[in-house]
Amino acid sequence: MSGKISEEAAKEQAERAEYVKNIGIEYRFGCYEEKRPESCQLLGEYMEALQQNFSAALSIFKKNCDENSYPKSCFKYGMYMLAGKTGEASLSKMIRPMTIACDANIPQGCRYLSLVYWNGEKDRMADSKKAEQYMRRACELEDGEACWLLSTWYMGNKEKFKTTATGEAKELDRSELGELPRNMEKSLEFAIRACDLDIPQSCANVSRMFKLGDGVQKDLDKAKRYADRAKEIMDTMRSNDTSAGFTG
Repeated sequence: MSGKISEEAAKEQAERAEYVKNIGIEYRFGCYEEKRPESCQLLGEYMEALQQNFSAALSIFKKNCDENSYPKSCFKYGMYMLAGKTGEASLSKMIRPMTIACDANIPQGCRYLSLVYWNGEKDRMADSKKAEQYMRRACELEDGEACWLLSTWYMGNKEKFKTTATGEAKELDRSELGELPRNMEKSLEFAIRACDLDIPQSCANVSRMFKLGDGVQKDLDKAKRYADRAKEIMDTMRSNDTSAGFTG
């Protein structure tokens, strides 16, 4: 009996391998012969996820972005840049691919484009106006992390020092960072939006704002409601993490 099961398993494995191989052939033909950008994107994802050939995937995404301005490939290319996989240390190189991604309504493309503008470099000043514009766009596209970040930006840069791993208090260098005028009304607006999009730390922050009356009218009932919502989201996340490997 075990021999039959083993034989069936081997046959199934061989069929899967053949299927994966044929998909690769199909994507290569569509990309290189038919010159279809969507096929090149699928080929890049194939090389990345199934073949684990990240250098080949990067090359495909880069070419598809440079030559075809294909939004999904541009986003992937930009993320490889951010991870330092392209050998280019300049964040400025991310602006073109992430702009293409954002213009195609890829929320994370807008968020990362915003962060490039928020974080200046030695040869490029931060652009707070563009950072705000693109982070708002990402939030409008229901990127909860973007709404949360925007909320924190509207709180203003009050912190003057940071504590290092050794416990030493060092003055923060914000010379290359963007800055927005403190506006607690906007901060609350975007924090609530992020909470509605299931960002637990944002719910907790809304709770704190109502509890302390930090820039808003103090309201202990709302403080409790948002604290409970933060806990509810965290419990759901933990539950999902615990059951992720269970297949039944």
